[in-house]
Formats: sequence, C-alpha cells, structure tokens
Amino acid sequence: MKKWLLAVIPVLVVVLGAWFVVPAPLKRDAPRQLPWVLPDYRQASVHWYVDDYGRIRNEVEHLFLRDISPQMVAWFYRQLPISTIDYAGTRYPLYHIFHPTEHGRIRVLDPAENGVAGMGRGAMIMREEWFGPYDSRGRARLRSFSDQGMLAVPQFAGLDMGRVEHHWQAEAGGTRYRVDAIIGVDWPLLGPLVNLAIRTWVFHPQFMAQWQRHQVEEVGSLQFFLPALYAQRDRGNHFQLEAEGGVRR
Repeated sequence: MKKWLLAVIPVLVVVLGAWFVVPAPLKRDAPRQLPWVLPDYRQASVHWYVDDYGRIRNEVEHLFLRDISPQMVAWFYRQLPISTIDYAGTRYPLYHIFHPTEHGRIRVLDPAENGVAGMGRGAMIMREEWFGPYDSRGRARLRSFSDQGMLAVPQFAGLDMGRVEHHWQAEAGGTRYRVDAIIGVDWPLLGPLVNLAIRTWVFHPQFMAQWQRHQVEEVGSLQFFLPALYAQRDRGNHFQLEAEGGVRR
C-alpha cells in the first residue's frame, strides 16, 4: 500500500467516524423575554450550493443595519464571549441577547494574538447553539479580525473544515453585512468522501434552512440593542439594557 494512503487513512477514520458518534444533547436555556420580536428572515437574501469539491457554499446577505457602523459591529463581536447584560432584573450573557431562543454558551479557548480579552485575530472560539431542532456545537480559529470583518475557520480534530467570512461595509445610514461560508475540505482523493459525509449527516438541506434562518434573525436583531450598548462602551464588559430600548415590530 502506498505510503501516502497509509498516512491519510487514520485522518479519514477520525473525521468520518465522528459523524456516527451522537453527542449528548445540548442544554437548551429558557427563552429570554426581550422587548422586540425577531426580524422576518425571509426578507434577506440567502443561497447555498455544492461546489466542484463537494463542499457547501453558503451565502447570506443580511438585512440592512440602519444606524449601525462597521466599527460598532466589530466592537460587538469583540465583546460577545466576555460580556453580560442586566435586563428586567436578570443578568444575561451577551450571547443570550444576540438570539433570544437559540443561543447557549460561547467562550474563548485561546486568547487573541494581541492579548485583548474577547474575540480577536488568533483567538479560538467555542460555541453551543441550536437551529430549530438541530443542535450545533463547534470551535473556530479567527484568522483575521478588523472593523471590516472577520474570517473564522471551523476546526475539528485539529483540522480546518472550511471558512466563514463576515464582511461589514459602511453605506449611507448604516452597514451592509454579508457572510460567505465554505463548509468542507479540498483534500485530494479523500476530500469528496469527507464532504459527502458532512452533507449527509450534518449540513443536510433541512439543517441548512434552519441555519440560514438563524443567521438572519440574530444579525437582524442588532438594530434593536447594539446602539444602546455601544453608547455604554466605556463601562467595561457589563451593560444595562432598558425595557424601552427595544422596538417591537
């Protein structure tokens, strides 16, 4: 047997074998009663397809973020895994405000290269969330992070499994927010088999529909609370959300 095949077989066994191991269900936190309703995800532009390597290409053009700058979006993500909010007598992780019903836990496993707390270039981020009936847990390395966007590289068993690029562009009166994601690998020979497993057991069409809905809902919700939090940016990493700060739609 060729040496290269002997070298890659263990990797293939680890990657494919993991899809058959059913992890314990996530702890689903109680929904938060917040002073707004989620935006209509159907008004955003979403699309996904399978490329020549068998990888999933996911494209989301989010709802326009009026009165929000790219700098505000970057600040929010830096704070996301380390901040808390007081609202209506209860203290919540900021992550729970980002989506009121489908966010569990997020934390920094490895710090950013510049040593600043929170998200930043070089940080490893772990998150637990769910999209409708589908649990989702994973970790990603932030290869870049700036006021214009960030690049997150999902990792499994120490291997890069795609890339998720966030682009934040200023437009008159707000920010245009786009996400371009690749889920899968471009390995020769074995890559298509790994990608088939990913599409079959994890990122299947039903999962993709729920994931895209979730993405639009969470980003679209920034309009309701981010300006109020950004105004408190000199307070460290704990903020106050007033009941009248949200807008019901």
